[in-house]
Amino acid sequence: MAQRSVGIDLTGSQIKPSGWALLDGSRATTALLRTDAELLAATLATHPAVVSLDSPLGLPREPGSILRDAERELMALRIGVYPCLLPSMVRLTHRGIALKKIIKSHGIPVIEGFPGSAQDSLGIPRKKTDLAGLHQGLIDYGLELPNRTLKHDELDAITAALVGQFWLSGDYHAFGNDEEGPIITPCRTRGQVHLEPYSRMAENYLAFRWGLRNHPSGVPMKPVPAKTNKAFFAALDDLARAAGFELNPVVDRGDRDRNR
Repeated sequence: MAQRSVGIDLTGSQIKPSGWALLDGSRATTALLRTDAELLAATLATHPAVVSLDSPLGLPREPGSILRDAERELMALRIGVYPCLLPSMVRLTHRGIALKKIIKSHGIPVIEGFPGSAQDSLGIPRKKTDLAGLHQGLIDYGLELPNRTLKHDELDAITAALVGQFWLSGDYHAFGNDEEGPIITPCRTRGQVHLEPYSRMAENYLAFRWGLRNHPSGVPMKPVPAKTNKAFFAALDDLARAAGFELNPVVDRGDRDRNR
């Protein structure tokens, strides 16, 4: 039996509806729900293997900061994401953390599945760039969507649920750290490298762009210093190609809108 994952495109208020989606294998069921009680009732009734929330699920460990390491790491790769304690994000962040606590008390794992980085990694347009393209991209990926017009909240909830399935299969990369709450992004392993000297930015970039994981037994790779991130990434591309790896074909690092 296919494992079920629930995705929630959470809003900061119980007045505004949140997108909710269940992925049972490739079949998606969606709804727009407002209150925490509605979201919890719908989620717990499906007995999912994981719940993937589009909401920050942790707070910065650095006093006074509005950013977690996960958000810094995504920004360094030019992946648009909002800081968890940006004034417009505060209510969403605290609502997500509260829901996570309740869902986990029922024995269900909860992850932060950001649809934006997932859509970037899968080569699917974000809602602000091309809503129809996002809808079609999920269908082209192999998902069975409801036969009706879907709101953008529902499409992001489906994407979040898809992140849950990648997490269940182990095909993901975690940006950030466990203390602050990682952001989970789909990443199918396409090879292994051994970074020496080690660089977290290099690890993130190679995972997201190439599907390469850092591992002690991987192909030796020596990242070189560079004055700009752009030059650093270009050098990593050259090293990966020289090592015989092929670029992840679905990642598009063009100038698309990548805002949460």
